[in-house]
Order: sequence, then C-alpha cells, then structure tokens
Amino acid sequence: MKKFVLILMILFSCAFGADMLDVDYNFIEHAFENTKPVTDQDFQKAINAKTPQPVPDTFGGKLKAFLFGRKYGVDNPLPAKEEKPDPVSEAQIIQEMKSGIYFIKLVVPIVALENKIIPAGNYKIKENDSLLVFYQGHEEYGKLRLVKYNDTLKKEHDLTYSRVDIVSDDIIRIVYSTIEDTKCAVARVYNNIQN
Repeated sequence: MKKFVLILMILFSCAFGADMLDVDYNFIEHAFENTKPVTDQDFQKAINAKTPQPVPDTFGGKLKAFLFGRKYGVDNPLPAKEEKPDPVSEAQIIQEMKSGIYFIKLVVPIVALENKIIPAGNYKIKENDSLLVFYQGHEEYGKLRLVKYNDTLKKEHDLTYSRVDIVSDDIIRIVYSTIEDTKCAVARVYNNIQN
C-alpha cells in the first residue's frame, strides 16, 4: 500500500510539476513595456472620486447623505487635523527666564499652602512676593513659601536654574535660582494612604 501511494505521489508531481515550473520569463522581462503614464486629469478624477462632496444642510441634502453616505463622506469622514503647538523660540525662553519664569517636573504630588494638593506633572513656576507659584497654562495650582538658600551644588557657570531635591521619603526641596540669588521651597509629599 505504501508503494502504491508513493507511486501516485511521484506520478502526480511529474504531471503537474511541469506546469508549475512553466514560468513565462518573457512576461517578466517585458512586464512594463506597454504601460500608459497617468495624466493629471486622470489623477484629479481619482482624487475627486475619493473626496467627499459637500452636502447642503437641507432635507434633500440630508437624505442624499443618508442614502449615498460614502460618496458624501458621512460613512467614512476624514480625520480632523491635529493642531500642533507653536514651537517656542529661544528669544521667548530667554525673556521668560529674565522675568523669573522657570519650568519644573514634579514626579510626586505635593502638599502646598492651605493644604492644597499639587498633582505630579510639568509646571511653570514663578516667584511672586516670596512665594513660588505653580502654573499649568494660565491656571494656578498652588503656592509654596520661598526662603533664601545657600546652594552647594551650584556651578560657577549656572546663571538660572530650578530643580527638585529629595530630602527624605516624605519631604522634597525645590531649588529656584535666579541671577540675583538662590531660594528654596520645602514641601511635603502627598500620601493618600490611610493607616
């Protein structure tokens, strides 16, 4: 029986193997000889066929959009364009630094004055009457009291900077240095775990 199956397989492969190996090499060599270039008119027709047509805001227009939705872009609307934020220029950054505006990243939420919680995130910080104010956009998130600080980590080429130091497991220090002096604000890390 095994010999019979083996003989059938050999005959089958011989009969159809020749057809499988019969490749039209002439077609491969001359595949792109008689191609017609696409004209601008043909390209515009193809684009217009895929572009949704405007529909008037009438009953007839709404009925057209309902019956032939794909043609009018209802079934598959184009995605909305994403607005890219304006790139910040170096002149704007220098102007903000001169006016005492810095940026800082909080990796943990902290407790500010009046027990206000400042969540973790990126903030614009600004000094205002010996208070360090945290902003995101134009919204104020909280304030911390600033005190003078003798920063031993300040390098001689540092003009202005801001950073976060971890003092202990539940205390952080935000160092804020302008051209004139260096100040710091100490904050408690917000821990919402109830014992």
